[in-house]
Amino acid sequence: MKIVITALGSGGDVFPFIALGQALQQRGHTVALLANPHFADAVAQAGLSLVPLGTEEEYLAALRQPELWHPRRGFAVLWRQIMEWTPRILATLEGQIIPGQTVLVGSTLSLATRLAQERHGLPAAMVHLSPNCFLSAYEFPVTSARPLPSWIPLWARRALLAAIDRGMLDATCAPPLNTLRATLGLPPVRSVMRRWLHSPDLTVGAFPDWFAAPQPDWPTSAVVTGFPRLRTPAESPLPEAVQAFLSAGSPPLVFTAGTGMRQAHAFFTCALQTVTALQQRALFVTRFPETLPDALPAEVWVADHLPFDRLLPQVAALIHHGGIGTTAAALAAGIPQLIAPFAFDQFDNAARTVRLGVGQRCATLHPEHWQAGLASLLHPAPTLTAALRRSQQRMTDAPDASALIADRIETLARVRRLIPPPG
Repeated sequence: MKIVITALGSGGDVFPFIALGQALQQRGHTVALLANPHFADAVAQAGLSLVPLGTEEEYLAALRQPELWHPRRGFAVLWRQIMEWTPRILATLEGQIIPGQTVLVGSTLSLATRLAQERHGLPAAMVHLSPNCFLSAYEFPVTSARPLPSWIPLWARRALLAAIDRGMLDATCAPPLNTLRATLGLPPVRSVMRRWLHSPDLTVGAFPDWFAAPQPDWPTSAVVTGFPRLRTPAESPLPEAVQAFLSAGSPPLVFTAGTGMRQAHAFFTCALQTVTALQQRALFVTRFPETLPDALPAEVWVADHLPFDRLLPQVAALIHHGGIGTTAAALAAGIPQLIAPFAFDQFDNAARTVRLGVGQRCATLHPEHWQAGLASLLHPAPTLTAALRRSQQRMTDAPDASALIADRIETLARVRRLIPPPG
C-alpha cells in the first residue's frame, strides 16, 4: 500500500507527520511525505522520501508576512497563502497516486488531501494536531485572550458557533475554495472549517482524551490518539556546549516562540527583561536571530534549535507561544509552562494547560506579568507539583500515538480492501 502524507506548516505542524510516516514505513508500506524542502534534513534523518512542495524561500517568505501572527487577522493571511499554494500541492499529490493502492493522509492545512479524496474517490484521513480544529458548542474553542463564559447555555453556544461558522469562517474560506472547486468540477461546499475539512473516512485528533475529550457534536469519523512525537535518536545527545551551560549552574528557564515565528522581537525582549529582574539563567531558542535583543548577558544562551525531549527535563520551566508540539513536550518533561499566545490554536492550548494545573497564561508581553507568573511556577505549590507529575506519567504511560494512528489508517485500508485482513 502507498500512503501519501501531506504536511503543511512550521516545524510543530510537520514533525508529527514525520513520526507517523516512520511508523507506517516500518510496517512495510510505501510512504511519500509531501512537505516543504525546509524540512528535508529531518525527513531524510527519519529515513523517509520527501516529495518537495514549493521552495524553502517561499516557506521563509510566508513566515515574514507581518500580520501572520495577528490574533484576529492572522487566519485570513494564512488562508490566502494556503489557497495560493493548493493548486500546486494538489497537482503534486495527484502525481503520487497509484490507483487502487493509495491512502491519503493530510494535516489540517492540506486542503489538497480533501480535494483529491473527492476527485478520485480515495480513502483519506485528516489528522488535526490541535483540539480547536474541532469546533464544538459543548467545549467552545478559546480563540482569544477572553474565553467564552462557562455560564452561557448550550442553545446560545450553538447559535453563536453557527453564526461564527457562517459569518466569519465561511466568509473567509468558502469563496476562494469554491472558486477552485469549480475549476476541478466539484460542487460548492459550506461550513468549510466546521465540517468539510474533516474526512468522512477518518478524522484523527492527534492528542489524548485527557487533554481534549471528544464532544457530542464532533464528526462521527473522529477518534483521538495522543500526541505523535518525533523522537530524537539515541545517538544524538545535546551539543556539548549546551550541556556544559546546563551543568554550569541552576536549571535555566527556556524561552521559545516556536519554529515559525519571525515576529518575536517583543517576546525575547520581554524574556530578557524578565530573567534580568529574576536573576535567572536562560536559554533562548529561535531560528531567527533578528528576533533577539542586540546584547545578551553571559547568563543567556542562544540556540537555533534543540531537541526538547533531551533539553526540557533539565530546565526549570518553559516559556512559550502555546504551540501544540511545544505544549506536549513540556507535558512529557513534567515542567511548568508559562504561555504567551499570539494566534490560531495557541489561546486554546494555553487554556487547556491552565485547566490541567500545569502552567499559567500571560495575556500580554509585559515583564512584570511574566515575573509574577513565573514566581508561582518556580516555587511550586503541592497542587502544581502533583499536576505536573500526573501529566508526565500520563505521557509516559501512553501508547505510541503514531502507532495508534497507523492502526486506524490500516483499518481504513482494509475496509476499502487495499490490504488484506490480519492473519
